[in-house]
Amino acid sequence: MTRAVQIADRWHRRTAPEEEAAPCRCGTRDYPYASADHGTELRWAVRWRDPEGKQRKKLFARKPEAQRFAAEVKGQMDDGSYINPTTQKTTFREVAEKWKAANGVQHRPATAANVERALKNHILPAFGDREVGAVRKADVQAWVTQKAEDLAPSTLEVTYGTLRAVFAWAVGEYIQVSPCVSRTRAGRIVLPRKAPKEVVPLSAFQVAALLDAAPDRYRAAILLAASAGLRQGELFGLETRHVRDGEIEVRQQVSVIDGKGVHIGPVKTSSSRRVVPVPTAVTDALSAHLKAFPTRSQTMADTTDGSRRERRVRLVFTTDSGESVQRSPWSRTWRKIVKGANEILAKNGKEEIPAGTTLHDLRHTYASLLIRHGESVKVVQKRLGHSSAAVTLDTYSHLWPDSDSTTRLAVEQGLGSILQGTSEGTRHGETQGNTGRDRVTEGLSDAA
Repeated sequence: MTRAVQIADRWHRRTAPEEEAAPCRCGTRDYPYASADHGTELRWAVRWRDPEGKQRKKLFARKPEAQRFAAEVKGQMDDGSYINPTTQKTTFREVAEKWKAANGVQHRPATAANVERALKNHILPAFGDREVGAVRKADVQAWVTQKAEDLAPSTLEVTYGTLRAVFAWAVGEYIQVSPCVSRTRAGRIVLPRKAPKEVVPLSAFQVAALLDAAPDRYRAAILLAASAGLRQGELFGLETRHVRDGEIEVRQQVSVIDGKGVHIGPVKTSSSRRVVPVPTAVTDALSAHLKAFPTRSQTMADTTDGSRRERRVRLVFTTDSGESVQRSPWSRTWRKIVKGANEILAKNGKEEIPAGTTLHDLRHTYASLLIRHGESVKVVQKRLGHSSAAVTLDTYSHLWPDSDSTTRLAVEQGLGSILQGTSEGTRHGETQGNTGRDRVTEGLSDAA
């Protein structure tokens, strides 16, 4: 071995401790005499100096094990992947705290609250006191399997994402490889599959019933949700300055942070910042709503620019007391609205609103209207504020028309002459001869 990483036989020495000492039976040619440590602890010691110049040592019972370890250490120091063994003994809890401090600026307040909840309730109880370098892939898989019994697949996916992010951040300083990463498909951490769920938009009758059953204060909110596809937080975070004739500007949302109350926060992604065109009748309805329920200026915390500041806001939709609409009270109001809507639908012989329907389903109804009237994927993505067209397709691909006749027509129009030449050759039994090929060639010439 090189001088940087050395293997030493702790049980033997080069020179005799006494003049008449006999060589040891288990000694080697270079180290024949027993040392004072002979027979104690482990025989082989791997010694090296780390990149910081500190002396390190690890003991082994067998020489092959020591040689393998020494080769690993040498290779890691040569390629720069060496991790201090002492650092690897840092607890996961300490690493998670440092990860939060390093990445907290990038997290939206709601995301930061979700991360804190995932760590506190699910991750730290399992891994918090363990050495970060001692966690293996089997440990993570066992944790995922156990959590799958208590958490919904979507919730577990988000929680596991936090665990994976901490380990990924620790690579290079605390660990060499994340236990959440595998080079092969077979070695990946297996998460429970989410049951596929197709979006079923509400019908016009069902939306009308919701409007009829809604209290006057919230009727315009339901109309706007169905007409502009706003998320619930975006809807109740709307201020009067965001409502213009024929369009709605989405720039913020109402958020709730554990222990910090309600505030104005940034929208879900940068793509969620958008201007949504709406029929004039919708903005007229909002104007009538504001006359019936004038806004009250109130002070709220605003974190839309990454920092927290207090400012005066004028929300379009508020509670009877003029406060912002919050999730739990709204859920109770929504259940009453759906119950009333179903009574209306039942009297008229119409299909009732399915159990579990939320205000968010009006966003799906809005998307279905755009798709039904021929809007492209990119337009639907833009109107909904999705981060990518892939997200839009994953959610709504089943709503786009899929017609066999349209597919046939597209091919016939594009390859008409070629198909005609092939068809004529087939009718005359000439597809295997030159005449059939000539007809196809003529079709190619015509197509060109």
